Amino acid sequence: MLCYGLRLVVATSLLLTAARMTEAAASACGSLQEPRLYRDENIQQPAPVIFGEKYPVPAMRIRFIDGATQLPLQVKSIAVNYGWKWLRYPYPEHAWGVWEDAADLLSCLPDKEGWIDVPMHEVRPRGWYDGKYTRWPWSKRPHFESVEVVAFTGYFARTRLRPVDLQKFSDHDLVITVFDGWRTQSAWQTKGNN
Repeated sequence: MLCYGLRLVVATSLLLTAARMTEAAASACGSLQEPRLYRDENIQQPAPVIFGEKYPVPAMRIRFIDGATQLPLQVKSIAVNYGWKWLRYPYPEHAWGVWEDAADLLSCLPDKEGWIDVPMHEVRPRGWYDGKYTRWPWSKRPHFESVEVVAFTGYFARTRLRPVDLQKFSDHDLVITVFDGWRTQSAWQTKGNN
């Protein structure tokens, strides 16, 4: 009976270890980071005061491959930026303010085959100025712009996905081929043809 119990404990331990290794081999994305107006961590960030229309970004499956070897790209990390624009006022040399970029940031690590599985995210464009120039002479509310995927390879390999591109993720996966560490070429693949 003791021998059976010991075998059960060893078998359970091996299964848990294998499960952890499988999880480690799978792609992983961290928690979402909010944009910061000030780089200094000691300065309290103001709360947003104006919001635009929410934009649901679908779950995305993206693969990075090396253009020279056709093997999975060796990256340090991959950043997914859910970008929007908001009107910043006052702004030097721009009497009516200027459109400024902001983004929610998600950091991911690819699996051994170069794939990342990015979860669905609802972008809520927001801004930190709600005065007369957001309403006059026409409405200027924060608005969703695009998703930018950046692979850190020692260089920055960037791919920008506009709203029309994001609709393709319902039945396609995106394969990004990286040349010279920074130039990219995108190709859509039907799901299941991986």
